[in-house]
Amino acid sequence: MLRNLSDNLCVSKFEGMDYDQWACYEPITTEYQSKRQAWKRITGLMSADSMHIFLAKNYPAGHACNQFRAMIN
Repeated sequence: MLRNLSDNLCVSKFEGMDYDQWACYEPITTEYQSKRQAWKRITGLMSADSMHIFLAKNYPAGHACNQFRAMIN
């Protein structure tokens, strides 16, 4: 399930027996208007700490890393 961090950024959680990993997504822009937003994955699977670092480095102005940290706590 995708969890919105902003209008242009989502994450999803992949759970395993001994781990939780996360992937990040951006919207796919299409020529036609669809009722449902399509998303493309922009990262591979990452630990929560790695995802926080990725968000802080690539999306500092949007406060995405703070929203992510609040989501996982």
